Amino acid sequence: MADDVDNLAGAEGDRSQPVDPRAMLAEWANEQDDWVREAAAQVLSSSQELSVPQLDQIFERFLIEKGFEEKPEGFQVAPKLALAESAAAAEDVLELSQLSDVAGVNALAASQILEFDANLTVLFGQNGAGKTGYSRVLKRVAAVRTAEDILPNAHAADASPSPSASIEYSINGAASTLAWANEAGIPPLTRMSVFDAPAVSLHVDNELNYVFTPREIALFGYVASAVRRVQERVDAEAKALRPAANPFLAHFQRGTSLYPKIETIGATTDLAELAALKDDSTEGQTAHAKLAGEVGALKAGNVEARHDAVKEELERVSALRRAGTALAEFNSGAYEANRASVERLQDEYRRARTELFADGELAGPPDDEWNAFIAEGDRYRLHLGGHDYPAEGDDCIYCGQTLSGEALALVRKYRTYLDDALARQLAEARAALSASRLTISGLSLDVLKEHVRQIGVSDPPPAYATGLLRLLSDLEGALTATAEGRQVLDVEAAIAEASNVATVLAAAEAELASALADLSEQKRDRVQSLATKEQELAELTARQTLGRHLAAITDAVKKAKRAAQLDTFAKTKLPAIQRSLTLISKQASEDMVNRNFASLFEEECRELNAPTVGLEFQGRRGQAERRKVVAQYRPSAVLSEGELKVLAIADFLAECRMTGVKAPIVFDDPVTSLDYLRLNEVAERISRLADTHQVIVFTHNIFFASTLLGLRDARKLKYRFYEVRSNETEKGVLQADVGPRQDTPAQIAKRINKTVELVKSADDSVIKEALIERAYGLLRAWCEAFVEQELLANVTQRHRSNLMMGGLDKIKLERFAEAKSALMPLFDRCSRFMPGHSQSIEQLNIKPGLDEFAKDWDSAQKARAAYIAT
Repeated sequence: MADDVDNLAGAEGDRSQPVDPRAMLAEWANEQDDWVREAAAQVLSSSQELSVPQLDQIFERFLIEKGFEEKPEGFQVAPKLALAESAAAAEDVLELSQLSDVAGVNALAASQILEFDANLTVLFGQNGAGKTGYSRVLKRVAAVRTAEDILPNAHAADASPSPSASIEYSINGAASTLAWANEAGIPPLTRMSVFDAPAVSLHVDNELNYVFTPREIALFGYVASAVRRVQERVDAEAKALRPAANPFLAHFQRGTSLYPKIETIGATTDLAELAALKDDSTEGQTAHAKLAGEVGALKAGNVEARHDAVKEELERVSALRRAGTALAEFNSGAYEANRASVERLQDEYRRARTELFADGELAGPPDDEWNAFIAEGDRYRLHLGGHDYPAEGDDCIYCGQTLSGEALALVRKYRTYLDDALARQLAEARAALSASRLTISGLSLDVLKEHVRQIGVSDPPPAYATGLLRLLSDLEGALTATAEGRQVLDVEAAIAEASNVATVLAAAEAELASALADLSEQKRDRVQSLATKEQELAELTARQTLGRHLAAITDAVKKAKRAAQLDTFAKTKLPAIQRSLTLISKQASEDMVNRNFASLFEEECRELNAPTVGLEFQGRRGQAERRKVVAQYRPSAVLSEGELKVLAIADFLAECRMTGVKAPIVFDDPVTSLDYLRLNEVAERISRLADTHQVIVFTHNIFFASTLLGLRDARKLKYRFYEVRSNETEKGVLQADVGPRQDTPAQIAKRINKTVELVKSADDSVIKEALIERAYGLLRAWCEAFVEQELLANVTQRHRSNLMMGGLDKIKLERFAEAKSALMPLFDRCSRFMPGHSQSIEQLNIKPGLDEFAKDWDSAQKARAAYIAT
């Protein structure tokens, strides 16, 4: 087999001039059938896989060559390929556009849209926020060596759906969409490269088998793909065409009226009906923007947070009110009477006990210990059924000896003592005392203390906070005293104060209950409005999507109608062509990889200031294996964790550059364990890499993200930034264009003005309120940007590790106090409409108005203009 490859590739002896893989492919194609040679010619011309129209031509040529169809007039045989024709080819460019509709992937939130920048996209989030879920999708679809199986949400109560997503990408500008259903390794996305934590060991210690395909070697795969797809077409035509998968369904949302029509596209589809349903008008675009703004405002509202805050406050006030009522209603007179009765009866009982027993009859004094002993003995008597015990001739129930006359008389005195009416009166008095004690049923004193603490930290504290500490003190004292049977000190004053506090708390409880009912109604209104607007937006989006895809749908319907008329074609198999192409591809791959990798690896090590290591290749037929050593040791036994990391990145980047094609490069937390110097070096290398490749970075290191974006900002280069967040139930919530990117006051002002216009055009009061809340949130961010960038002249900046001392001279101290006085109350007003902000009860139901916001916005702009004026 090796000899066959050598003959196809040319002379084996001269290794100083490696054979051009394109020339090897051209020479191989010239020995094949006419249709194979035409397929190779088109691949060598375009350097990419053949399109559907090209495959149609190749298949038509195959049918003609094999006699299944007659030669049309002017048909010409494909000419022999020359080396000059195979050497000129355009470079493929693969670019990710969007990842959306992710479902069944860990606990990632639904309806998130991740749009990729053509150069650099950075996703920042804390550990556990959900970044890894998105990177796992990319790793699986690319079938990288470190790809993991994708698990569903482990904490979900219901069964999770199978992993799926919609991935939009382009090849040399031609857009495509993949409806991914957890498949691993889907071309052309297999050209992507991913660096993550497992890749460190893989790229440093493991002996790597190359699994990527350089650009020239990829040409063999494109031709093999064409041969395979022609073979598949022949088989399919021979069996009567199988229905193809619907390529348009992923663009339409389930539940819309258009979805069933797109789902059943085929030979019977009414194209005129579809054309009548499309919407590609300017009015439709305007309506779509308005609906999208309204839906976003409804989702971002803080009514739910205010509802939960009032609910918690109502629970605290209600518990304290019940505790105060319990103390206010405490019958101190009855308790004190019962307590005095118990003390009197106890004294009388002790005196009667002393008078009943003569001196010398007892071993010790008749105290409480003795009384307990006698009572326990009587219970034992009853347990044995000795109701007439003791009688003449009875034995002792303890020692079993016959009772003497004196012993019999003494035991009978015990019975007389225990059966005495005074003893029963004492037991009844104690029961009455226990029943008259102060209780707070269903309430815990510790919980009540926590309620009072929570109320006390409110800023400002509510009016009903007065007297709560006194109430707790009186309540605790009364509970302790009555539990121990002691007198309650100052009980009447405590009861009067508790009554006053309970009255105040009852009024606050009623006010909070009313506020909660109002907020509950607002919450229901928003949910209903959101559902209505989302359905309207989905329907309009479906009609607009139909307008964009109608031409392709029309073409697919026409092809389906034509396919329905086709008869069976004969099938053929092409194993010899595939085997020979595989052999020549392996030879070209081995030659190219061994020749180029070392220089690229050394170059990347210099770029990243990586430690020096030895690089060895151990060639095998059809494979290229590389190994790194430090002296005779594995690198991990000698180098630090940070040195291993940059060494792995250098190896990874060299491997990426071997491909020769432009494809996305993904970094998943590449700077873990790096010091700040190496972090900067890696950031600079990735920033330069983004000049020539599409780069996607996942990181939880805020300084790395800031450094990376700062390098792009310094060169005025674009990028896209996302913050990845999580909540109690979902992860992977994407927030686009938030810190560490700095918005200027002017940029935020544009978004404020756009939001104001949406408020003016909204025809629903609930939507207007949500939009005004969003405007106040933007105004709060405007205040922060103004203070950081202009008032403080960028002396300190968020997520930056240094101070800009040169900015101190730019601070206008003579205008500082005036600007501060204008901003502080304005910032506080903005904060009132933020979810989770502590507010008094009086402010909870205050709804923002457009006129009010317009005055605040005008005040803010005047304050800034006065400060920055020259």
